[in-house]
Amino acid sequence: MMLNVEKALKQPGENLEFDLRVPAPVEEFQADQIGFSGDVALHGYMTGIGDSVALHGELTAALVSPCARCLEEARFDMKVPFDEIFVRQPDPDHPDAYLFEGSEVDLTDLTVANIAINLPMQFLCREDCKGLCPLCGQNLNLGSCGCDPALERSAFSALKALLDDKDDKEV
Repeated sequence: MMLNVEKALKQPGENLEFDLRVPAPVEEFQADQIGFSGDVALHGYMTGIGDSVALHGELTAALVSPCARCLEEARFDMKVPFDEIFVRQPDPDHPDAYLFEGSEVDLTDLTVANIAINLPMQFLCREDCKGLCPLCGQNLNLGSCGCDPALERSAFSALKALLDDKDDKEV
């Protein structure tokens, strides 16, 4: 994911447009069960500032992951503005700047970081997803399961039964 910035370095102060499609960083998000449906697009402009390059633009990506409620596929279209600086040497004025050598900057870290910090808290197939029945596992978006709600067991139902038994003995 390299971007040639030689022209920006030779013409400092000029805004030079760029438009890239880069492979999605799938391996970075596999542990989170997040996939991509296509490449990641980066569009914006680069500006040479002395021996540094500033990139301003927008990152777009289409992500897929299991729904947090029903486990069906959930899609999330991401549009993230970015404003990053690439420097040749560490700069205390820009501690978050990316380092680069030569006339190309590597956009991998920029892409991964901007996707990671803008992920939703949970992926949902739709806002009103009903999830799964806690008794039989039926996807409630497809219809009711027919389970008796009175039979619903929770992790605390055994404790509740103990308390109920204790109350009966005290009477």
